Amino acid sequence: SSGINAEWPLRPGDQLEKISENQKCYFVDLFVRVSNDVAKGMYKNFGYSVYRQIVEYYAGGNAPHSPPDEDAYDMRKALSRDPEGKSLIAKKKVIKTNELFSN
Repeated sequence: SSGINAEWPLRPGDQLEKISENQKCYFVDLFVRVSNDVAKGMYKNFGYSVYRQIVEYYAGGNAPHSPPDEDAYDMRKALSRDPEGKSLIAKKKVIKTNELFSN
C-alpha cells in the first residue's frame, strides 16, 4: 500500500517515553538551553514542564569569540506511574551542574 503512516515521524521523545513506561519509571527528563525558545515550546506542547535550571550546564569554550557558558532547563514529564505529578516538584529550582547527581 502507498498510504501514509500516521505514526511517522515520531515526536522527539516518543521512544524514550515508551521505554521509560515499560521500565516503570516515574518521569522522563531532558535538558534544553535556556535560550532555545523553539525547543522549550515544542517540549511544552508534548507535556514537559521546566523542573529546574542548571547553572552553566553548557560550556561555551575558550576560543576567541566562543559563546559564553549557558544554563539549561531540566524539563520533565510525569509518566503513568506518577499520576499526581509528584516527580515534577523540585527541592531546588536552580542548581549547579555538580549537584545534578548528588543525593
